[in-house]
Amino acid sequence: MLLTKRELMPLVLLVLLVVAVFGNTLLNQFVYDDKVFVINNQFIKEFKHVPQFFTNARSFSGDRDFMIYRPLASLSLSLDHWLWALNPLGYHLTNIVLHTVNVLLVYWLVLSLASTPLAALLSAAIFAIHPAQCETVSWIASRSNLLCVLFLLLAFLAYLRNTRKHYYWSVLCFTLSLLAKETALIFVLVIALYDYYFVLKVDKSKAVNLWWSYLPILMISGLYLLLRTLVLGQVTQRSWWGGSLWHTMLTMGKSFFYYLKVIIIPWKLTVDYVLDIAVSIRDPLVLAGLGSAVALIVLALKISRRDKLFSFGLFWFLIALLPVSNLIPLEALLAERFLYLPLVGVSLAIVLPLSSLLSENRLGTKNKLWGYLLIAILLVGYGVRTIQRNKDWHDDYTLWSSTVRTSPESPRAHFALGEVYYKKGDYSSAIDEYERALELNPDVAELYNVLGLAYEEGHAWGEAISVYKAGLKAKSLTNRTKVNLLLNLGNAYSCLRQPDIASAYYCKVLELEPGNTAARHNLDLITQILK
Repeated sequence: MLLTKRELMPLVLLVLLVVAVFGNTLLNQFVYDDKVFVINNQFIKEFKHVPQFFTNARSFSGDRDFMIYRPLASLSLSLDHWLWALNPLGYHLTNIVLHTVNVLLVYWLVLSLASTPLAALLSAAIFAIHPAQCETVSWIASRSNLLCVLFLLLAFLAYLRNTRKHYYWSVLCFTLSLLAKETALIFVLVIALYDYYFVLKVDKSKAVNLWWSYLPILMISGLYLLLRTLVLGQVTQRSWWGGSLWHTMLTMGKSFFYYLKVIIIPWKLTVDYVLDIAVSIRDPLVLAGLGSAVALIVLALKISRRDKLFSFGLFWFLIALLPVSNLIPLEALLAERFLYLPLVGVSLAIVLPLSSLLSENRLGTKNKLWGYLLIAILLVGYGVRTIQRNKDWHDDYTLWSSTVRTSPESPRAHFALGEVYYKKGDYSSAIDEYERALELNPDVAELYNVLGLAYEEGHAWGEAISVYKAGLKAKSLTNRTKVNLLLNLGNAYSCLRQPDIASAYYCKVLELEPGNTAARHNLDLITQILK
């Protein structure tokens, strides 16, 4: 069915808006974990590995030990590699296309539920260019978010059609969404919430049929969780934050406060938020976060009779945060990419205030003009901030230098910026960043290793040796890092022409890792010299 000019115009405007705001990401390079998921991931570089996307825990993250199961995202990156090899422009183009499709789906969703074209256009526009979206759209490794939301929205839109054929399509799209990212597990809660507001409140006799429609979705969810657990070998990515569920939940109260802050005032954005683990409910940020959550729930319940869509949108927002609330512990407490799906709920909820701002009957002509002006300022402000934020994602230097500014207490940011300086040959700056990272977190053994290497580049062998020895006492010392530290100690003593001490360290390496060729080679050289 062809769209009329009037129906097509909002879609064209939304596409142009996305291109105008995110077009500069096409100039960006591979950054952060893009190297792990794309450049160094051999699985995505040949289609013969596609079956392993579904059975191998390392197919998405290459050699890194990430507990991530996202076969559809791996397939998407593999297709990009087939088309573009290692040209980042193509990968960024795919992200823009996927985000554009999601924006159009949000528009159709709002229009389906609200039948208010202008409000739907503006809601979708805010979803399109909100600065919190930068992390998802600008970061290639966040492809799973884009795919998950795309198929989840398709599943929901198909479910709204309320026919058997569309129900089958809904189940299929839901399955694809799950294979993109586990966040899609909330789908059954979303459709149950929709049915409660828009179906059961109209005709309660449909309750029995609705319960049966949830069963296939629940069964697929269960099978997915079973498959994911079998492939990854575990359910959680880590233990409880702070050592207990209580401390984790208190800390997530703080996270919720920051999420609201990012949504309302998206100015100070960062790729690595640093949150102190909360130990008391009397923590001001915990109280602010938990109080805000309770207030939103109360507001959604109170206004549900007057505006179902506003209430539905607020609950969507809250439900979509559940998978990232660390009820199942994750490696991250807070991330802007976690807001991509919740912002769909925000887009639904803001239809009511947008309609009020633009309603001449409620506000009068003069106030209606002020409403348009306010919305225009908001969109321009969001657009400009998003364009600026995209530039932070241009390369590793711009990303981590901006993160050091916005999150100066982040050990990861200082470590990553030190790596950038090290690769550039600016060893003095690298040492400064590594030392700052160690001040913030002295338990990371790998930091001692890279700091020692930076000292070695300046022939500061004594400082390097001291750092390596300190690293051997770090709490988070793994066998792999211990081997590296011992090997580098041997190398440093070799450079100081102290072969006996160097030999002792090489022997320690071989005790831990008998097949270490570097240690064996260096030990053989020393033996020949001593002879």
